[in-house]
Formats: sequence, C-alpha cells, structure tokens
Amino acid sequence: MKNIFDIHAKKIFWLSMLIAQVLGFLLFKDLADVSQWVVQSPRETTLWVWYNRWAIALGALVTIAIAGYLKYRRRDIVGNKAFITLGLFFCFTFYSGMINPHIMMRARMDDGVFVSIEAAKKYVKPYESVIVLEINGQARAHSDKQLLRPHVAGNGELGGEHVVMTYCGLTNLGVAYTPEINGQALDLAPMSQLENNLIMFDKNSGEPIQQLWGQTESDYHAGSAARMREWPTFRMPFEKFAEAFPDGEVYVNDYLVEDMRPTFWDNPFLAIYDPVMELIFKLAVAHQATNEEPTFPTLDHIDTRLPSKTLVHGLNIGNDYVAYTEEFVKAQAQPINTTIGGKAVVINYDKALKSLGVFYNTTGQHITKIDFYGQTQHGKLPRVETVKAGAFWVIWANFFPETEINRV
Repeated sequence: MKNIFDIHAKKIFWLSMLIAQVLGFLLFKDLADVSQWVVQSPRETTLWVWYNRWAIALGALVTIAIAGYLKYRRRDIVGNKAFITLGLFFCFTFYSGMINPHIMMRARMDDGVFVSIEAAKKYVKPYESVIVLEINGQARAHSDKQLLRPHVAGNGELGGEHVVMTYCGLTNLGVAYTPEINGQALDLAPMSQLENNLIMFDKNSGEPIQQLWGQTESDYHAGSAARMREWPTFRMPFEKFAEAFPDGEVYVNDYLVEDMRPTFWDNPFLAIYDPVMELIFKLAVAHQATNEEPTFPTLDHIDTRLPSKTLVHGLNIGNDYVAYTEEFVKAQAQPINTTIGGKAVVINYDKALKSLGVFYNTTGQHITKIDFYGQTQHGKLPRVETVKAGAFWVIWANFFPETEINRV
C-alpha cells in the first residue's frame, strides 16, 4: 500500500503543480499588460480570462495548495530547490496578473489631488503639454507625466458636473467622461491595455470599458449606443493654460511627486515600488513616442497614410470620423469651415495660446476669425466634445480605420 500511495502522491503533486503553473501563467499572460511585450493574446482570450479571473485564480490557489501539502507530507516527493523555484515562479505570475495591476495603476477617480497654478509650477514645466478640461468657466489642466500611472483622475464635480479624466500613455490621450451609463454610476479603475489603448473596468459590474469607445465591452459588441458622456478636451502648454485660465486647477499625482508620496518609513514597500514602476512606465511611453512600431505589437490595422506616431486631433460626429494634424491646421490662412457628420464645424489653431480648437458652428455663418475661447464675429461657438487631442495616428487609425485626414 505504501508504494501505491507513493506513486499516486507523486502523480497528484505533479498534476497539481502543472495545473497551478498553467493557470498562473494564463493570468500573467492576459492580465499583466507588460507580458504583451513578449506574448500576445487575441482580444477575445484576454477578455475571457478577465471575466473568469476569480475562478482561474481560485483553481490556481487550490492546486498550488495541494502540491504544497503533498510536499509537506512527503519531503522527498521533489527536491527543495525545484519546489522553491516552481513556487517562486507561481508567485510571480499570480501576483503579476491578479495583484500588481491594481497597485501599479492606483486610480484617483474621486480622490485626485488638484492644486493651484502657482503650486503646480513645482511639478509641471512651463512648456509641458497639458490636457485641459473646462466646464462652465472652471478649468483643469492634466500633464501626461502626472496622469501616467493613475490613468483615471478626478475628485467629484467640476463646473457642476461629475467628470473624470481618463488617460492612456500608449495612445498619448486624455479623454474626459462622466462616469455613468444609462443612469448607472460607474467606479472606474485601470484594467490593462488592449491594442495600445487603455482598457478600464467598472468595479461595480466588472465590465471592461475601452477608453476610445467609452462603452462597456458588452454594449459595444451588442451595437448599443449606451456610453459615457464625453466632455471637450484640448491641449496647450502649461504656461499658456496659466495665461488663459489664471484661476484654474492642476492635477498632481500624490504617489509620484516627492513631497506627497509615502516615505520609506511611512510605507517601505511603496517607497521602493513606485519609483521602479515609474521608470518602467516612462521607458514604455518613451519607446512608443520614438519608434515607428507600436510598443505592443497587437494592432490589427496599420494605416500608412501618416507616419505612425504623428499626433492627430481625431474626432467623430455620428459615424463620420476625421483626423487633423496640427501642422495642417497651422498652415491655413483662415479657420477651416467644414462639415462633419452633417454638422458645420470650425477648426482653428490659436497661435497666441498654442492650442488647436474644434468648434460646432451654430451661427449658420462662414467663420473667418475665431479666438481661443470660441468667440467669433457672430457669437461664441461650443467646442466639439468628441475631439481626441494629440493621439498617436497608428492607434487612432487602428480603432477608426474609416477616418478621413485633414478635411477642408
């Protein structure tokens, strides 16, 4: 009987260990986005793993526990070095897939830190591009560097509206949304990246939400029109933001800047962990900005009409998609008057404040002069809310291949 038990114990150990390692690696491969530098999964596989992550994690923990118990009962079932090596590999893959993303990308949806322009001068350089959100006369600036890690930043209402800024460093894109779909409040947090664009999830429902879509995965594939409300955003240098909105606020990442983040004595783990993660993120974003190929080779469609890392202002009205380059708009003698999705639109580059603006032309008149704020000889124009300011062309075109370039 002892020999029979020995044989079965060894088989059960190795079967359990194999299952645990496979499940751990599955979590790592599909939920730890850095893994996509090496191995790529189809979108459907990644989402299947996400929807079933708790069952997969439970299976991984149960089987590794069985293997550990058998090793405890029978010390000679496998060598100590081999067991420790396998155990450490499992811990790495399980942690990377199930735990690390939520520590690495700690969202600030309702508790973001916003400071005055004067205070922000410590953290944001004058020439640094900032993503601006202005609602009912109240304005906020968000630098790419400060948004890079949390991916979602807000602190309640702005101008009487509940709004959050979402950000993807791989796309070089900030999009402002009201975190609500069909009257249901969302609790947004970063999940991963798919096709070099941020994918978030709603903590309440667990539903993934692609940043560029503003919809849940299930609504998008069902053809539903349900999506978060988008707010107009635009880019300009920080010093120009200070000039245009002297009473504006500026977002600061409290776990990035030295005088806000935890010290070693406050939290030894985060004091070491955060600078390392910051370096990894900066390297990935720098690679994305300076190389023709996307950092993660997961794009289905490559459009060569523009160099891949050209920064474009993409927008849509209905199903009509257009992208403008800043250089093209700058070169025009007058504002561009055009039609997008059946609506009259005006595109203009303000040379004084160095910002490209896209406005609905609600006047019924041809616009020959417009200022940064949308003021014209025929009245003030509202900004178009779907503008994605300064996104990399290769990623915009991957999601919206029907895009027309520089329509006049």
